[in-house]
Amino acid sequence: MKKISNSYVSMVWQSLAEDPNMDSSFIGLNLSNEESLDLVLKGLIKPSYDNLPPFIKDRCKNSFAYAISFYDEKQLKRLYESAIPVFDPPSKISMREFYIIVWDILFPGEDFMINNPDDYIEVAFGDLYKK
Repeated sequence: MKKISNSYVSMVWQSLAEDPNMDSSFIGLNLSNEESLDLVLKGLIKPSYDNLPPFIKDRCKNSFAYAISFYDEKQLKRLYESAIPVFDPPSKISMREFYIIVWDILFPGEDFMINNPDDYIEVAFGDLYKK
């Protein structure tokens, strides 16, 4: 069984939260602008994700794929906003499209589609960091 949680999806977005150490070149960027979006994804989200422990990365990946495959726009937006990001989501695309763009940066060439939701199990909050 693949372990998932909404908290793992939020972990992907946490690098976009307010941080006094955030490089000032990111402040004020508009994610509706493709160049700005690319800078934020490659400069904040990807390095943050890459620094996670391998088992957390795997769970974030599975949870992100599950969210793209089964959640509606409202749920996807709520998970994005749960990280309290300093950036508004892109306004010209759907939240699902936004998630797919992030997926393609984090997992180039990999498929996010899930055929069998029964292969996934929700991890309790208290067990998020247990292997």
